[in-house]
Amino acid sequence: MKYELMLILSPKLTDKEIEKTMGEIKETLKENSCEIFAEDTWGKRDLAYKISTHATGYYVVINFEGEPEGIPAVHKDFRIQAGLLRYLLIKVADGYKLEKFDTVEDRTPRKLQSRQAEELSKKVTTRKRADVKAVKPAAQVVEQKDEKLDEKLSAIVNDADIDI
Repeated sequence: MKYELMLILSPKLTDKEIEKTMGEIKETLKENSCEIFAEDTWGKRDLAYKISTHATGYYVVINFEGEPEGIPAVHKDFRIQAGLLRYLLIKVADGYKLEKFDTVEDRTPRKLQSRQAEELSKKVTTRKRADVKAVKPAAQVVEQKDEKLDEKLSAIVNDADIDI
């Protein structure tokens, strides 16, 4: 079976310590009859949230093949691995194609939106613009409210059923 392993290493590790930790991780995989066929190093990147007071982490993605029986032992070893903040190990489909981090073109959130999301975004901005044009100046709104209030007050004062 094919697997993908994403690792986040401590940013406090030196280059030699990172190499040593990665060597230990690769050795753990090999001991559990896993064969590494791709590795992608992303380097230091910001974390979405702090992990053990760290705001950054050193990211590495490893793709490998192995037997499902060896995976529990891999999990067990990774839980106690020094310098490893987090890891995620998933099974990938047979047709899965690995894209290296460096070769992925610059994608802005706008380019990643679906066609439906773009159309919805256009409708919302058009609606907002129409609402802005339809809004009356505040002074006109206040004058209209004052006129209505005066009419209601005069109707109450002139009402014969009410003794004032």
